[in-house]
Formats: sequence, structure tokens, C-alpha cells
Amino acid sequence: MHRVIEEEPAPPQPYPVRVIDDHELFSATLTMALRNEGLDARQLPVADVYDFVSEPLTDRVGLVVLDLDLDRDADGHYVHGADLVKGLRAAGWKVLVVSGGMDQRGTASAIAAGAIGTVPKSRSFDVLLSTVLIAAGGLPVMSEAEHQDWLERHFQYQAQERELSRRLSRLSHREREVLELLAGGMRAAAIAEHFVVSMPTVRSQIRSLLAKLDVGSQLEAVALLRQAPTRTSTQDEAPR
Repeated sequence: MHRVIEEEPAPPQPYPVRVIDDHELFSATLTMALRNEGLDARQLPVADVYDFVSEPLTDRVGLVVLDLDLDRDADGHYVHGADLVKGLRAAGWKVLVVSGGMDQRGTASAIAAGAIGTVPKSRSFDVLLSTVLIAAGGLPVMSEAEHQDWLERHFQYQAQERELSRRLSRLSHREREVLELLAGGMRAAAIAEHFVVSMPTVRSQIRSLLAKLDVGSQLEAVALLRQAPTRTSTQDEAPR
């Protein structure tokens, strides 16, 4: 009687990986390292990112390693990685965020939009590569506690943005223009010349905008303006 030998099931294949990063050296190095590990890894130019997001993943799950600061697309528009996460998830891709800066707000937005985790570029390349390999293998790279912490940060950032928008919305169109010129380093005399108005008029506008923003100095007003988000978040609310 012959004994039937059951074959061991083949280990699952790692996800294909697409690296979206405008830093050519980093992107090329990571892609080559992943290929050396046997993965289907490719670089994706930032100029092609919107076409890529609009195409659904047809065969199986894949992983996108996504930088947050992506510079500009083919039309010259600034691209923030967090704004791509929702579309990538809808197309079937898992998203691992990498960032070279201190963009905590952007990282929180990306996690809230569905990114599976984040790893800073400041970590060693071995750690970064290991994290990508874990994610490409379908394993978690972020604990539930870490996920909840990022969501809480996202909600806090949203509340801060709403309050800031509320305060800035008190300004008239001309007061907002004056504030933006102050933020650009222009003094009151130059602003008066720019708008062809008197110095007392500009001083009155500055006093008015300070009162409406509830701040005591031009420096505080400029600081508030600079805190205003420069992009539109893709995720107004995230599930708790």
C-alpha cells in the first residue's frame, strides 16, 4: 500500500511593490534592493502618479511605498502623498508611507485615509527595507495602539485647522491680502505703496486684522497664517 505524501502548500507570494518618490537615488536604491530580494518592484515617476491611481489593480493585492513630499506633477501642481492614499486604496493597493521630513500632520492624514503604516527615511536603510518586506509579505507593520494614536492626532489636527480657518475667515478680502504681504516680509509703508493708499489706511487695516484674529502682534498674525494648511485633506473624517 502506497502512502500518499501531501505536498506542503507553497508560501504566499509577496505583493508587487511600486515606489512613488521624487528622490531618484532613494527610489532607485530601494527598488533595486527589493528586486534583489526577489520582489516585483518598480519605480513610478511622480509625473505619472494620477494615471496610476486611476487604474485599478486587476490581478492581486499590491503595495505602494509612498513618499509624502512628491514635489510637482506633469502639470506643475504640487503633489502631497497623503492626498493619493484614498485613491490608491480604492484601486486595490496597500500603502506604506515614507517621509524624509517632520510632516506629522501629513502622516496622520495618510493613516486616516487608509495607509497601513509609516517609516521615516531617517531610520537606517536596513530597517526601512525590512519594514517594506514585512508589508509586502502581508504582515502588519503597525500595532492597533499605534494606529489609534495616529487617528487621534488626525482628529486633533482637523480640529486645529477648523479653528484656524474660522479665525482667518473673519478677515475681509483686503485684510487677508495685507496679512499675506506682511507674511511675505513687506512693511506697512511698502503695502501702502503697493495698494496706492495712505499709511493711516494700512495701519487701520493691520489693527483690524489683529483684533479679528485675537492676536497682539503682526508676528503672531503671520504665524497663524503660516499654520493654515496648504493643501486640501482627502479625509474629512476617519472611522474610529
